[in-house]
This record gives sequence, C-alpha cells and structure tokens, in this order.
Amino acid sequence: DVMFGGTETVASAIEWALTELLRSPEDLKRVQQELAEVVGLDRRVEESDIEKLTYLKCTLKETLRMHPPIPLLLHETAEDTSIDGFFIPKKSRVMINAFAIGRDPTSWADPDTFRPSRFLEPGVPDFKGSNFEFIPFG
Repeated sequence: DVMFGGTETVASAIEWALTELLRSPEDLKRVQQELAEVVGLDRRVEESDIEKLTYLKCTLKETLRMHPPIPLLLHETAEDTSIDGFFIPKKSRVMINAFAIGRDPTSWADPDTFRPSRFLEPGVPDFKGSNFEFIPFG
C-alpha cells in the first residue's frame, strides 16, 4: 500500500497536469517557453532549476488545487473540540473534502477554471504555510 500510494499520487498529478495543459494551449506554451529559457533544449531539468521555473510550479499548484491526489482526507481529533456549534469528541474520525475546498468560490475566483497564473498573485494560499484553502496532501 505504501509503494502504491506514493507512486499513484505522483502519476495522478502528472496525468492531470498534462490533461489540463492540453486543454489550455496558452498555458502549455508558457510552460514550454519557460523550460526552454531556463533549462534549454539540450539537457534535463535538474533540482537546481526548480526555483527558477516559476510558471511550472504555478501549474503544478493549480493542478493539485483542482485535482488533489487524495480528495478525501481522514484525520483523528487530538482533543475535544467544537466547530460551528457541533461538539466533536477526542479521537473522532473526521473527513476533510480537499476536492471541495480547492473549488470553493469563497476562496478561489473562478474555481472551476484552470488558471495557473492565479498563484503569481500576492496573498494567494500556498501549501508552504497554514492555508486551509490549499491542502492537496492534507
């Protein structure tokens, strides 16, 4: 299960990224141009290139926002808590719908539109912080 889970999530993300890029020729062209400018055509992408591939990173984030590899996340509460007046006892199983969160119109403009450039805008949720709006891996 561990091996399948690790490879399946990556394969799913790649498949969705390619699907969305093929549906959006302008974004595909922009990713191709960025790769040609930063990496060139005579070598493979290296880890040291990643920080310079800004639009490619935005494309991956947008793919994970729209198509989280694990759409329903299972968690267990560490302590008794209340959310919106509902009591949730310690050790309760709680499911979080990452798919719905990534398409929530109160958090994302045009949530059903593939638009990687949204991640270039200041203040957009990112998985580097504690932004509940963007939790593709929980």
